[in-house]
Amino acid sequence: MSNAEQTPQTPKTPQTPVPPWMQPPEEKPIYKKVWFWIAIAVVAILVFAATAGSNIKLTIGVPKIETAGISQQLNKMKKTIKAPKKPANPDPDNHKAALAQAQDFSELLYMSKQGIYDRLTSVDKFTPEAAQYAVDHLKADYNANALAEAKHYQKRMHMSKRGIYDELTSEDKFTPEAAQYAVDNLQADDNAAAQAKAKHYLEITHESKEGIYYDLTSEDKFTPNVAQHAVDNLKADYKATALAAAKDYQKMHMSPAEIQHQLASPYGSKFTPEEVAYAMQHLNQ
Repeated sequence: MSNAEQTPQTPKTPQTPVPPWMQPPEEKPIYKKVWFWIAIAVVAILVFAATAGSNIKLTIGVPKIETAGISQQLNKMKKTIKAPKKPANPDPDNHKAALAQAQDFSELLYMSKQGIYDRLTSVDKFTPEAAQYAVDHLKADYNANALAEAKHYQKRMHMSKRGIYDELTSEDKFTPEAAQYAVDNLQADDNAAAQAKAKHYLEITHESKEGIYYDLTSEDKFTPNVAQHAVDNLKADYKATALAAAKDYQKMHMSPAEIQHQLASPYGSKFTPEEVAYAMQHLNQ
């Protein structure tokens, strides 16, 4: 049967709109997910390899992304990926070798006692007895190690004190006492950290005012007052930001209806109706 002779499809009956409070939570914008940017990077490398040596110059622009979730993922990698994979440990019960390795982990990587033990047994394949000997005989100041890690989180990731404490205890496996010592002795200004993080959310991930506040309080664990101070003092043109976000969605081959929905959704970008209208009006100009 030719295309002209095909039987037209019966129009679908419109569905009754579901109230917002009954809608299931939507996932955060796809461009905030780590796997998306890994895929983009792989495609860029393949395109470059295919065009290398030719006279064609191809410029690929990929927005830079850094969110609390990605920063934490990278931090986890820092703990587990320090060097190329080692061959099997030829002497897994060597107590002195385990102790020497533990010393390096403490002095160079500022790891906790539990973190060192786990690394020795899981990555370096020492026996539990050798690993226990190492941490028992290691002369380490774990409070100082926790403070050093806290400074890293503060400087590189603009984390809140609460976020730093949680990271130290959950990911780095410091004791609550060591983590508390670290945040108590950290010369941290949560207002400054929140302001820096808010600016990043605005300029890099193109978030709305409400979206920035949400991420600061839920992901970064700043207090509501600190988060509100950050967004109130942020110099932003949210209409232009909404347009930038719309263009990001457009690059993902989303339809205009999908873009508009994502911009306005309380589970998505959370832009105001005026900001969404501006973005859609100027999207293809």
